[in-house]
Amino acid sequence: MLDGKRQEELSGFCQDLLRSPSLSGAEREVGLRVAEAMRSHGYDEVTVDPCGSVIGRIRFEKPGPVLLLEAQMDHVETGDFTRWSQYPYGAFVRGTRLYGRGASDQKGCLAAMVMAGAFLRQDLADGLCGSLVVAGTVFQEKFEGVASRGVAMACSPDFVVTGEASGLELVRGQRGRAELLLETAGKMAHSSHPEFGVNAADSMIRLLAALSRSFQPPSDPFLGKGILVLVRLSTEPEEGVGAIPDRARAVFDRRLLAGETKEDVLSQLEEILKKEAAGDPSLQWKLTVASSEDRCYTGIPIRAEHFAPAWVLEGDHPFLEAAKAGLQGMGLDPRVSRGPGFGTNGCFYGGQLHLPTIAFGPSFAGLAHAVDEYIELDQLYGACRGYYGIAASTLGGPGIFQEVCGK
Repeated sequence: MLDGKRQEELSGFCQDLLRSPSLSGAEREVGLRVAEAMRSHGYDEVTVDPCGSVIGRIRFEKPGPVLLLEAQMDHVETGDFTRWSQYPYGAFVRGTRLYGRGASDQKGCLAAMVMAGAFLRQDLADGLCGSLVVAGTVFQEKFEGVASRGVAMACSPDFVVTGEASGLELVRGQRGRAELLLETAGKMAHSSHPEFGVNAADSMIRLLAALSRSFQPPSDPFLGKGILVLVRLSTEPEEGVGAIPDRARAVFDRRLLAGETKEDVLSQLEEILKKEAAGDPSLQWKLTVASSEDRCYTGIPIRAEHFAPAWVLEGDHPFLEAAKAGLQGMGLDPRVSRGPGFGTNGCFYGGQLHLPTIAFGPSFAGLAHAVDEYIELDQLYGACRGYYGIAASTLGGPGIFQEVCGK
């Protein structure tokens, strides 16, 4: 299904996406290119939701399930341009590699999804059931899973494939993520007489040491450990050294296992902190799930707590079996990853909505967010064939839909 002409069309479209910078909150140009490609290839309906995510639908004649293929449109900063051997937005092909920020995370996924839908409509429109929806979402890098709520409301999916640099392996689960904020409060005093104040930094050091000693991460045979990592540390006032700080902040990345709730995560650490602070009224602290707010390119505000639940799909689930059959039918190795992937919007579909969800895509995790990010063209072509095959298998008849949904 992917002859030379289609390969050129796919790689050219991916280059168009890579040449459009699209930091979180600035995805407008990429969104326009995605919508234009969907319309020009005959998608039955193309809409842009209030947050700016682009949603394209292909309807088939027979009733059946709704399969959603979703990938993000935003990417992280490039960092220092001088460290790149290729201009990050040049989309240059060098040998077998296509270079550019977002090539692996996740514009390669998105290009392959959009074109897989187009080719599927051209080849198999009369033989499939239900609908195929392809969505490019905003703000995944800063608000994991938040923009997906609007996509789900627009299309009500029954099955979801979320893009990920998985090396063309099927990923059936991912750890969740909580961003935790620990704050300590003190009393300012001149640093030459610290005895007249309470040093919030000293309080923070005590609490960090207690967490390091006592925190035992939970573990899961498939997902691994629910680790806790200190990623940021600051004090106030920030300027000068003549006063002891009256406030200190520590930010942690806590990786979550299936079923862990916000209350579970907070109470586990609070027990350790309370024990350390017992009998010392000067040690004032507060632990919360961090939250933030930003603005979409459409002008709509986006805000959320940074808590993305884990999700796992059973190893024998009918959707996973259908996906494997689809890959095999396209001549790909139907490998299922032995461990979890990293964070995607699957945290919303699989973790919150509990929909049958898998992650699948081209390229490799080590290239995501890297200097000289690239995607191998063979991986890009393989992903397009894979999405095509998964969709054809899932929408090829009523069997999987009846088995999973009882419809």
